[in-house]
Amino acid sequence: DNEKKENEKKKRSRVKQLLAEVKKQVEFWFGDVNLHKDRFMKNVIEQSRDGYVDIFVLTSFNRMKKLTTDVKLIARALKNSAVVEVNLQGTHVRRKDPLGESPNDVDNRTVYVELLPKSVTHVWLERVFSKCGNVVYVSIPRYKSTGHPKGFAFVEFETEEQAQKATEMLNNPPEDAPRKPGIFPKTCKKKTIPFEAIQDTPGNILIRTVKRLLVYITV
Repeated sequence: DNEKKENEKKKRSRVKQLLAEVKKQVEFWFGDVNLHKDRFMKNVIEQSRDGYVDIFVLTSFNRMKKLTTDVKLIARALKNSAVVEVNLQGTHVRRKDPLGESPNDVDNRTVYVELLPKSVTHVWLERVFSKCGNVVYVSIPRYKSTGHPKGFAFVEFETEEQAQKATEMLNNPPEDAPRKPGIFPKTCKKKTIPFEAIQDTPGNILIRTVKRLLVYITV
């Protein structure tokens, strides 16, 4: 009986986690930062009726496929969103507020990272840089022919100060950083960052990346 309760608890926890991840992803797609850059998504919204996009369209995106293709579950995840709203039928979603003008300080809030390994992911970069502030956008340019990353990326923060922190952190790693597996250079608060939580990047790549990361703010 206890085992049954424990399994139910784990199942609820997994569903809760999934709903949170779905919500975060959809809010990102419909959010200001993404729509000022994502021409495809902007086009989908502009061509839709009253800004409502069929949730089924979202299930065709790779990132959503990895989470779920269940339209009802996606609608459920967005029930209390501050960014988007779902129609009464639970089949379409749209932004709550109209898209404003593109901000003019993006370059000052963006950090350029180079010499990254081929296995670099959005998740890894976001988690690394979230120690310095709120990461609002990560771009990993890829070769059209192979789909492999080109070895550099752009990480956009919410504020210029956060971008500056990231630059300082990566340009001044502690000397012992490369010799400690799974630990990234210290944050501004002088605390090391353990990376056991990241499952999509092998530890040896983490260390190699730490050794070779060069960062500066794009102007």
